[in-house]
Amino acid sequence: MVDYSKIKCCDVKVSDLNQIVAIENNSHFSPWPKKSFEGSINAKNIFKVFLEKEKIIGYYIALIAQDQCELLNITVIKSSQNLGLGNFFLKHLIYFCEVRKVANMFLEVRVSNIAAIRLYEKNGFNELGVRYNYYKTLHGKEDGLMMGYTFD
Repeated sequence: MVDYSKIKCCDVKVSDLNQIVAIENNSHFSPWPKKSFEGSINAKNIFKVFLEKEKIIGYYIALIAQDQCELLNITVIKSSQNLGLGNFFLKHLIYFCEVRKVANMFLEVRVSNIAAIRLYEKNGFNELGVRYNYYKTLHGKEDGLMMGYTFD
């Protein structure tokens, strides 16, 4: 059971990047390279890290332009997956966007990532379309599902 009151959220620091890249590499088939994380920092994207006992347990990166948000990356450390942390991180981003009067949020997810798709649907995201052959796999490519959320 996760004690959410003990999870701290803060903006990423450059000194966090090696730990984040390690989490990314351990969590994804096709992980972002360090350069992509550095680019997100330099672009001043919304880049939040979540800590438990001063250890990074996950993060999200989002781009907000005017009243639109695109969720670029959301990751929970492998040892803490399936405990509800992804939901906690996503709700944090949704609240962050509500406060900033965002109208819509968009994301894409591998069609094979059923757990993530269910998480997004549970939080009010709807399917918008498909990006065919968008993600690399061991045996070629797979489609990316585009999803959207509209704020009230």
